[in-house]
Amino acid sequence: MENNDLRYAKWLNGEISDAELQALEGSEALMELKKVVQTMDNWTMPSYDTTKGYEKFREGQQTSPTRVRKLNRFALSGIAASFLIITFVGSKYLLNQGEVLQAYYGQTEHLAMEDGSEIWLNDGSSIAYNSADWSTERTIELTGEATFEVSKGSPFTVNTPNGTITVLGTQFNVRAWGSNLYVECYEGKVQVVSGDQATVLTAQEGVNIIGGSMEAKQGINNTSPTWQSGTSRFYNDNLRIVCDELERQYQIKVELRSQDRNFSGNFTHVDLDQALRSICRPLGLSYTISQDENTVVIE
Repeated sequence: MENNDLRYAKWLNGEISDAELQALEGSEALMELKKVVQTMDNWTMPSYDTTKGYEKFREGQQTSPTRVRKLNRFALSGIAASFLIITFVGSKYLLNQGEVLQAYYGQTEHLAMEDGSEIWLNDGSSIAYNSADWSTERTIELTGEATFEVSKGSPFTVNTPNGTITVLGTQFNVRAWGSNLYVECYEGKVQVVSGDQATVLTAQEGVNIIGGSMEAKQGINNTSPTWQSGTSRFYNDNLRIVCDELERQYQIKVELRSQDRNFSGNFTHVDLDQALRSICRPLGLSYTISQDENTVVIE
């Protein structure tokens, strides 16, 4: 005699109808399954070995109670995948999934959120967020640099290792590499909090946090982040941070032999030699580019 797991699997694969499943398992079971499937239709997940997943699931069923699993994407393909859904049926709550977006070296990424907000990631940067609760809790975990254009709505928060930025509806840029945090506001207002220090930026203002110490606000002339137009800009940033950005933009390796110091200025993303001159000349440093242009030595 078929068990209910197998009947659920057949229903998911279209082998039995809603009416047949309802007759066998009842209307409540059918409604629960439909709710789960509707929820998961919007989820995304990298591909996986369904056979191994099924075997692991069955082993867990024999040795431990059913657990709710956190997924990024669910594909209803085959009986093995359908058994994973059964772990959700009977549970009154579904765990919220986390989404991660990363811009690889030499590339940028753009993300349009369901509320109309938009995010642009500079290369080497990444964000994580919870799409399930996005309408009520708009929170981003940022590593690196990103520009945000935020639609009005619930508070929009960007968390970084060195501080938190909170807005209601505005355009701003955040760079959070190393121990520094730099925030520029282009429209509206932005609250920046680092430890027990806080400030509010309005349009055409920026603030730099260096090693946990918040500097005075400064006026800015640009109305959008310079990295989107092919320039990286720095305000009293450690030279190692500058070299890390150089590595990301040009996909090279930088060997820094100079003593520790800070740099204020910019470099372009289109000419390596020009970029190195922009960095080294103000600091009285020299540089050497390897023949294959894969390695740079600064001293």
